[in-house]
Amino acid sequence: MSHPLLPYVGTGTEYGRVHPLKVVAALLLLGIMVMFGGGATHTLYGIHQHNSLLEQRTYEVPWSLMQLQLEMGRFLDAVRLFHADAIRHDELMLRYDILWSRTPVLLSSQFKDTLSERPDLWLLIQQIESRVRGAEQQVQALVPGSPGYQLILAELNPYLEPLSRTVTATMHGNVRFYAEYDQAYRLMGQRLYVQIVGLFVSAALLLLLLLRELWRYRSQQLRDPLTGLPNRFALQRRMAPMIEQGIPFSVTVLELEDFSQHHHRFGFEVADRLLQAFSQRLQQSLQPHEFIAQFGREGVVVLARGVVELEEVRAQLSRFRQALTEKEAIDSYDFYMTPVIGVVLYPADGDNLVELLARGELALELCKRDRLPYVIFDPSLLKEMARRQRLARDLPAALDSSSLGLCFQPLTEPRSGDCAGLQTLLHWHHPGFGMISSTELLRVTEQFQLSERVFMWMLTNACRHLRRWQELEEPGLFVSLKLPPSLFRDGLERRILPVLEQHGLAAGSLVLDLDESMVMQDAFEAQAIMAALGAAGIRMTLADFGSGCSSWGSLSRLPISWLKLDPTFCSGIERPGEARQQLETLFGLGRLLGYPLICCGVDHEAELGVLSGMAGELLVQGDWVGAPLAAVEVPGWLKRRQP
Repeated sequence: MSHPLLPYVGTGTEYGRVHPLKVVAALLLLGIMVMFGGGATHTLYGIHQHNSLLEQRTYEVPWSLMQLQLEMGRFLDAVRLFHADAIRHDELMLRYDILWSRTPVLLSSQFKDTLSERPDLWLLIQQIESRVRGAEQQVQALVPGSPGYQLILAELNPYLEPLSRTVTATMHGNVRFYAEYDQAYRLMGQRLYVQIVGLFVSAALLLLLLLRELWRYRSQQLRDPLTGLPNRFALQRRMAPMIEQGIPFSVTVLELEDFSQHHHRFGFEVADRLLQAFSQRLQQSLQPHEFIAQFGREGVVVLARGVVELEEVRAQLSRFRQALTEKEAIDSYDFYMTPVIGVVLYPADGDNLVELLARGELALELCKRDRLPYVIFDPSLLKEMARRQRLARDLPAALDSSSLGLCFQPLTEPRSGDCAGLQTLLHWHHPGFGMISSTELLRVTEQFQLSERVFMWMLTNACRHLRRWQELEEPGLFVSLKLPPSLFRDGLERRILPVLEQHGLAAGSLVLDLDESMVMQDAFEAQAIMAALGAAGIRMTLADFGSGCSSWGSLSRLPISWLKLDPTFCSGIERPGEARQQLETLFGLGRLLGYPLICCGVDHEAELGVLSGMAGELLVQGDWVGAPLAAVEVPGWLKRRQP
């Protein structure tokens, strides 16, 4: 049973997802933080309210009453002094004005709520204000020595004692009020302390949880989610210090042979488990000085510190291949994991990370292409890469200047010798490299994204020639073009049909050669694309049949017109033996599937004689039947073939 706080991989995610218990814990901590934070805010608001009320009771109202008592005493003393002619009348009026300004403050709305709780005090202040305002004329008319001062004293003096008692009672009341609220302050202080501590503790726990998830995410960013191996970022972190320190090492890039076909045949789940087993076996075979990392979606890289001698490299590769010799059983399927390997050495083959990985991939691609056990990078490969880059740079100009050329190799019926169609081949006489073959041109155009432009150029020129040949010689003649893999996608017929219509050709005048590996890479998608082409009237052949690994069930559903055999199947058939038996088996398979065959590589008369004796509908192609012809040679050749 998995630990509740450990991460687990979720379906449909690249690096897994957070465990639900962690999500619940984070939400719970967040809720606790909100609760403590809200409680602390409420407590602080309560303390603020208590402070305002206490300040009002202990400072503003008592201070105003004390000022009123003090100013009333000072005014009455000033009246007595003025009667004795000890002060001037201006000083008396100043004291009166100060006393007159005290009562409106207490009667304002600022203290109304507080004083309304004590009606006797409110009434006392109102009476004092009335007496003070009523004495204004008497104060203004008062002269030293006159008996009028006694009236003023008689009006105001009786209020001194109740005002003094009121101030004293207010102070005592505030003392009691403070004593009552002191306990409330302590409780709110304790509550605030608990809430703040709880807030900080929950925030610290949430922060620790987030930091742990960030650390887990960072670790996952350095590992492949499927195999668990370090990924390319981890490889870069391991390789960069070794390059900085000048430590020699080897970089070995490994992939499973035919891994993409396993994906399409057995499904992604089986293929992923196969890749996991492949990575695990390699990881178990490592030595302490070696480091393995995932490289791309299908390959791994082994970084070997100090391994730069060829003997050491070969011993390492032998160990890897030995670790992969045992078959792997997955869902009742037995897989033999044959690796393709490319090796590059530092510092001999590159001095930076980008160059090393690029050259390792180049060696790996060469190993795939030539079906070699392994390829150790050699500087001559760079010349090959530079050659391809030069060809890719010059090819657009060659298309614009029409310096490319087409030649056409006939496809004939072996018994009658009638020409059914012409295979279109592209050739280019490069000013620097000489004659470039069609195979190399196809490889360059695919690598440098020029396939569509070259194919459309070939199609346009082939259709232009075919229209003239059909009018002059053979109305049913067709041209056959090899379709690049990058163009085998939905909507291809919408690109081809306008070209055919422009030259007045029927859709059946074009036959597309589709590689077996290209069609079988994704059988369901290929069937949809081929169905659209077939519905448009464009015919297709399955080229290089017999050299791949087609499924009979998939073949029977493909809308193809011919199965085109690999040229090697016609080699050696002039003598009875295994080669002829193998060819007869393919003929039987073609009859079983209901498809006619095209036999390529017929270079001798004896081979043509054997094919003519075999039953079934058949077309042949080869140097004995007809060598590749220039466009101007085709009409004469067709005329010579006529009875």
